[in-house]
Amino acid sequence: MATKRQKDIVAYLTKNQKRWVTAGELAKFCGCTTRTIRNQVAKLNEEEQQILSSTQGYRIDENKKSLLKHDLDDTKEDRKAQLFLLLLKSTAAGIDLYDLAEKLYISESTLKNDIQALRQEMQTKNLKVTISDNRIYLAGSERDKRRYMISLLYDEGDYQEKLKYHIQDMIGEISLADLERRIRDVLALHQIKINQYSMNNIVLHFAISIERIRQGNNLKIIKDYPLNIHSTEYQISKEITDILSHFYQIDFSDSEIQQLALLFVGLQNEYLTTHKESKLSEFVELRFIKVLQEVLSDVKETYLIDLQDEAFFNKLAIHLQSLYDRSQYERFTRNSSLLDIKTAYPLTYDIAVYISMLLQEKLAIWFNDDEISFIALHIGAYLESKKDSGPKLRVLVDVNDYHDFETTNIKNLRNALEKDITIVEVKNQLNDIQNCDVYLTSDREKAVEVNGAVYVHPILTRKDLEKVQKRVTAKKKSCWRQKMFSYIDRFMVEELYIGQFDPSDSTPETIRQKMFQKMFVSGFVNSEFSKTMEKREAMSPTSFPSGIAVPHSIEQNAQKSAISVMTLQENIRWCNYSVEMVALVAIAQAESKEFNEFFEMFIEIVSEPVNVKQLAATDEFTEFILKLKVLVDADE
Repeated sequence: MATKRQKDIVAYLTKNQKRWVTAGELAKFCGCTTRTIRNQVAKLNEEEQQILSSTQGYRIDENKKSLLKHDLDDTKEDRKAQLFLLLLKSTAAGIDLYDLAEKLYISESTLKNDIQALRQEMQTKNLKVTISDNRIYLAGSERDKRRYMISLLYDEGDYQEKLKYHIQDMIGEISLADLERRIRDVLALHQIKINQYSMNNIVLHFAISIERIRQGNNLKIIKDYPLNIHSTEYQISKEITDILSHFYQIDFSDSEIQQLALLFVGLQNEYLTTHKESKLSEFVELRFIKVLQEVLSDVKETYLIDLQDEAFFNKLAIHLQSLYDRSQYERFTRNSSLLDIKTAYPLTYDIAVYISMLLQEKLAIWFNDDEISFIALHIGAYLESKKDSGPKLRVLVDVNDYHDFETTNIKNLRNALEKDITIVEVKNQLNDIQNCDVYLTSDREKAVEVNGAVYVHPILTRKDLEKVQKRVTAKKKSCWRQKMFSYIDRFMVEELYIGQFDPSDSTPETIRQKMFQKMFVSGFVNSEFSKTMEKREAMSPTSFPSGIAVPHSIEQNAQKSAISVMTLQENIRWCNYSVEMVALVAIAQAESKEFNEFFEMFIEIVSEPVNVKQLAATDEFTEFILKLKVLVDADE
């Protein structure tokens, strides 16, 4: 089955099929590297070449386009959005079943199965799909139709290119790009800061509103409307709809303006985050400032990480105010990078989950995973700014100090490798050589005698510096590998390993409890761990699309740090993903620094499906450890 990225590549090439598309352009669209694009295209072409490549870039093979369409577009989920859009557009008259089957390139029986699936899903959405005299009809209120359409498109892969194409097709001559530009111009006048995903969401709502109005489907008056006509949100909506009315000859009713105004609740004003002379209390309620202070204090106590920085606090406080405002109407900001953040920065994301849990409890609000990921971005940006390059290698420079050669050499080395090395002064040569990481000498005899020595000229040449740089890089990799191997031996515990467990009568919760009991009996965790583990799972599921689940406590409350591994005989559904391996993580606060360093590496490895598949195939602990260490070597 094609991956989301492969689908995105095909969708983009299909849209631009009349020209060659460069790898750089595809990489920018997919949010990856050109190397990834080359690999994904190669995988798409494995069975039969369907994408042409040349020095000009990539292009869909016109003769094989139907194969790609069948492979990538015609799945049940992919058809669902298009089916609903077509029904939405023909609500009154309905659609002929045979015409619709032909339009979707499927058989009548397949279409009936899709309709039945859509009908079952809509039972809880106040919508109904009926068939009468071979015509299909969609029934329900205008508001419920729009609400379902938005949720359906979100589920279809975060505003994919093909769905933008469907929406563009629906609104006809009105360009989505022009619509976005007009909305962005109004937001800029109000100094509104907005991410691209939120903008896509707003444009989508306006596009749907325009099309429904043109079809004569207007919203009814909103009872108990939460915003007044003098609110900033209402004024922004009014300004945008006035502009759109002028350009596209569309009349927006007051109920439409009110409904669209809710899209702007909680968006940040750029002025608030950049105007340094303003007091925070002018923009953020005092109770939020107090709660955030308490929460960050708890973070310091639990994670031993100090986030008490004024600039960081102010930005997070303003974000919290916006988040609270959005939560009152459940108008959350979507983040298309959610999975990337969870995968690439698991520890930062976990701190964000912990902060979110405390905020929700103290402020009696709820918000989704997307909002948690934005808090993670705030934390990650701050921690990255404070991050050092880690321990430096000790480099011993042993050259003749003729005409200050040594001084010149040390200066050149520091200029080239300052972040990675510390220069060691020669005092007791024998001890110094034994205790240094890299030994540089201009004496050829010593270079031969001392194992691992690097011979350099009395005055370092460009090639000498390149040679030293390679040795430092290799040494750092070797030190990192040795450290990770020692962490594997320390934190992966044989008595906690469960190989090839049969999950046929199990649920994710019973599996977590089984693994918890094993940790509890072995003295790694106390009885409280189970409760905090389930609390963490409820906040944000710990399963990954690579096929692994990594349940853990919301606090670092273990007696000893360890990972319990369970490999499964067959996959089990764990919230959004199918899982073939489970790694229950327990972190003791006293060991958190070392364990977190190991855990980042572990998550990086198990984020790749091929790695999980190799590890999940093991049924003995020694085999598992051997494969994990091989993957550490390969991941260098």
